Amino acid sequence: MLQNRLVKSLTQQGGLMRKLFIKNYKIVLPFILICVAVFVSGCTQKGDSEDPVLARINGTKITKKDFLNKLNRLPEWARGRFQDKEGKEQFLDELIKQELLYQEARKAGLHRDKEFKARVEEFKKTDLIGALLKKEVDEKAKVDDKEVKDFYDKNPSHFKAGEEVKASHILLSTEDEARAALERVKKGEDFAKLAKTLSKDRDSAKRGGDLGFFGRGKMVPEFEEVAFNLKTGEVSSPLKTQFGYHIIKVTSRKEGKMLDFEEVKDSIKRRLIVERQKDLFDSLIERLKRQSKIEIDKRTLEALPVEGKQTPPTPR
Repeated sequence: MLQNRLVKSLTQQGGLMRKLFIKNYKIVLPFILICVAVFVSGCTQKGDSEDPVLARINGTKITKKDFLNKLNRLPEWARGRFQDKEGKEQFLDELIKQELLYQEARKAGLHRDKEFKARVEEFKKTDLIGALLKKEVDEKAKVDDKEVKDFYDKNPSHFKAGEEVKASHILLSTEDEARAALERVKKGEDFAKLAKTLSKDRDSAKRGGDLGFFGRGKMVPEFEEVAFNLKTGEVSSPLKTQFGYHIIKVTSRKEGKMLDFEEVKDSIKRRLIVERQKDLFDSLIERLKRQSKIEIDKRTLEALPVEGKQTPPTPR
């Protein structure tokens, strides 16, 4: 249906990842473990009377501490899969597999490979940067309730629920067809009847071209721009989109309203924290640059052969 094609399909990445993980966690888990364990020390070699041993692999122990440390490095939504008896057994089995693979890799001498060592050093570098940013940026980016409320009070336009319009359209293949249809509308012919007989969007044509109410961000940008700038009862000139040529008529609209503070306070706080993190990061980089001696060979830099396009692809 064209209406459904006009409406953008927006999926929250976090939600998608959760669904994929829940569906395929037995496949995904080993890779997650490998990622989170890169800089975690290996499993325990020496015993600890206060740290129970859960498993032994060729003399190497996996202790309660090992188990919990690695489990807690998983995302919160992933940890929930391993709360029951079966989940704990499955997680321990993955740790055992990981240790077996690690021991086999060392037997093969892969830990002495130069390329591998270089990758490990790069990972360590990234991990250290992450630790620094956590200390200097994340832990300092605090926002209190008063700041959140002040932002809400000083920026009312940010928290007005988007208006909606109700529109009908006639979709045609060519600009000439669209202009001819528009002339018929201007001469007084009924828009809905013309949509039923002329529109290439057969789904909305059955309803006289009616697309119902929609808010901003739901239609392709060019269609949205015209629809939201029309007055109720007004008809547009022919508009070209990827679907063809549209004649749009706005039949009704709903004005926006202020959202309550309680509805938006969490999103305001997240926004302010992100802004503060950016400011702290920029200040940190600026300070480090002032304190450091940085030399750049611009001639060599400009001569580097880099392939790629200078302009991004046109969004669909």
